[in-house]
Amino acid sequence: MELVLVAGATGQLGRFVVRELRSRGYRVRALTRAPERLAALGVEADEAARGDLLDADSLGAACAGVDVVLSCAGASMNLNDFRDRRSFLEVDWAGNRNLLDAAKGAGVRKLVYVSVFGGEGMPGEEYAAAHERFVAELARSGVEHTVVRPTGFFSFFAEIARMAGKGLGPVIGSGEPRTNPIHEADLAAVCAEAVASTEREIAAGGPDVLTRREIVEAAFRAAGRAPRIIRVPPFVFRAAAAVTRPLNPRLAALLGFGAAVSVVDCVAPVRGTRRLEDYFREIVDSDR
Repeated sequence: MELVLVAGATGQLGRFVVRELRSRGYRVRALTRAPERLAALGVEADEAARGDLLDADSLGAACAGVDVVLSCAGASMNLNDFRDRRSFLEVDWAGNRNLLDAAKGAGVRKLVYVSVFGGEGMPGEEYAAAHERFVAELARSGVEHTVVRPTGFFSFFAEIARMAGKGLGPVIGSGEPRTNPIHEADLAAVCAEAVASTEREIAAGGPDVLTRREIVEAAFRAAGRAPRIIRVPPFVFRAAAAVTRPLNPRLAALLGFGAAVSVVDCVAPVRGTRRLEDYFREIVDSDR
């Protein structure tokens, strides 16, 4: 039975990945800065390892005896988490590079990395660039690997449902570019499949290909309210990013990426079954 180290085990995706891997018979070691949080978050791993991607010395023991490292670790994408100031370059690139070095040192067979779909086309955005830099490091490393490239996670769209519940429906730009977000549970299944896959890259999206405007309209339906769409020019987000950068570079980078990805098509092959509007209903119901 193979042992898989999951980096980012307490994150939005990592929790589902741990559960999915164990359901398939893998042993799972959860890597986290705070193992005491695992139980509170409902993460049931076989083992726990305390470590921080930015502390290279903490990663060697975590990788010892591991067959596969699966990293879905990265800087927070929570727009409301103003305390987290670690940049995407610090965590998603440099931090994962530390993890790669530790994995190589421990003789790990394979590394699976969760990147971003379409990141190659946005080299000027720090969020995408950080992921792509690590993908390049991985390609040069000589380590067997698979890169999973999802479109947006459902949880990243949760705030749209909450805003619709308040009667607000902002759309960046024209609202016509399309995307197909994927639920974390569906993406976790893709990640688990990647552990045994021989593919170098797997792109993954959900079953609903929607324009950005249609996503907001779905949120209003879930909230039981008439749509009230507010168009926001992309330059407003970029201006907000410029003002925010000196105070919180991570948040600024996230705003910039949001503006960039919202005005282009971002449609990946369908690998999931869960529907975005159903997820919006869950969010609305939980907030009532």
